[in-house]
Amino acid sequence: MNVVNDPPALFEPALTSEPEALGPTGRPLPNLPEPPPPAPGPKRATIIALCNQKGGVGKTTTAINLGAALVETGRKVLLVDFDPQGSLSVGLGVNPHTLDTSIYNLLLSKTTDIHDVITPTVVPGLDLLPSNIDLSAAEVQLVSEVAREQTLRRVLVKVRHDYDLILIDCAPRWGCSRSTPSPQLTE
Repeated sequence: MNVVNDPPALFEPALTSEPEALGPTGRPLPNLPEPPPPAPGPKRATIIALCNQKGGVGKTTTAINLGAALVETGRKVLLVDFDPQGSLSVGLGVNPHTLDTSIYNLLLSKTTDIHDVITPTVVPGLDLLPSNIDLSAAEVQLVSEVAREQTLRRVLVKVRHDYDLILIDCAPRWGCSRSTPSPQLTE
């Protein structure tokens, strides 16, 4: 009689005396290391634009959740609502219809101070640059602006040293707009 020894499984669980903790799906929870704290010294925020040509794919939800998760690791995060619908602002408890100033004012006025527009959220370390329907007029008003693709960069460079990350929640049609985040802005 021939006895065949099966080779060991590639992902055989380690034998331990403790039972593995199971997650909500019934799978073992991963053992993930704690993220390192932010590097000491001066800050220069990494800028990430969350964009997709289609709406309803989770850009705003991702921005809120990613921002909150990054704050939990000790990072200071600025969320930029770059959508005229203002869903990111609404999701963080800001009524876009009651805003006196928004990102629209920053794009079109060189005298508006970004620090006056940034709104702290209920989560310490998570700030919001809100938006409202006024932003939809910015593209038309910036048509004659020289280097209009750099307008958002001009706005954000003033606070880049205050944050570890800046997350931009873009409107669904961002690829068509001249005033939206450009490759020169995001990293």
